[in-house]
Amino acid sequence: PRTKVAIASCSSALAAVTSSGAETAIVYLTDTRLSTRVRVLYEVPRDDGPKISYPVAAMRDRPFMNASRQVVACLSEPHAAAVFEKFGFIVIKESP
Repeated sequence: PRTKVAIASCSSALAAVTSSGAETAIVYLTDTRLSTRVRVLYEVPRDDGPKISYPVAAMRDRPFMNASRQVVACLSEPHAAAVFEKFGFIVIKESP
């Protein structure tokens, strides 16, 4: 009989598969791109999956405000978008 195990994070689930601690796991496609030891068995169609976003912002009145703004600016550059896309993220282009 197959055993189902709850794992705290997708990264942990992927690690369980790559270490042979589990046969299969449900993980984000982007996580699978970090390992050459896994094979994607099924990919949820984009329109059927959850809409996940990772917002970033420099917060007012915080220490290191200039550094925070530089990080936000760097992550907004085209070269950063290319890296995100390389690892399977969908970059949403802002409307002018």
